[in-house]
Amino acid sequence: MDDMIVTALLSSGVARVTRGMTASIALVDEILSIEHIDSETTLSVGEVEFHRSKLGPFPNHQLRISVRPSIGLAALNYTDHDDEQMPIANSFNPRRPLPNENLIFNGSIGSVFPRSAAISIVDARGALIEWLETRKRPTCIQWRPYDQY
Repeated sequence: MDDMIVTALLSSGVARVTRGMTASIALVDEILSIEHIDSETTLSVGEVEFHRSKLGPFPNHQLRISVRPSIGLAALNYTDHDDEQMPIANSFNPRRPLPNENLIFNGSIGSVFPRSAAISIVDARGALIEWLETRKRPTCIQWRPYDQY
């Protein structure tokens, strides 16, 4: 998709915009190398640059990601207002035991992902690439409905 535009708010607070698959995959790889300690990264994909102003445009779906390269883990949260089955979902790792580390969900309020959301960075990368290709919740990983926390 050459008309693909990814709008990202990195955990550093810097906004980034990429156009096309090659640049967007490079952005994904950059995000996966960032140690997300205090804040998460949010990503939107579409044909326009989102959040250009306070008036929008606004995306109808978004991926939130927290990554800890030092421990090899990431967690994803997917929101899609058009998905009636699971409009908000977290990545899910069925393997036990759960990791002892927390991954930040929302740095502005200090909330963390449930530990069951922690997946390998390799799996997170695969999910992000699938999302760029399909613009839908990736099917290559498991998901669980968002749980108010």
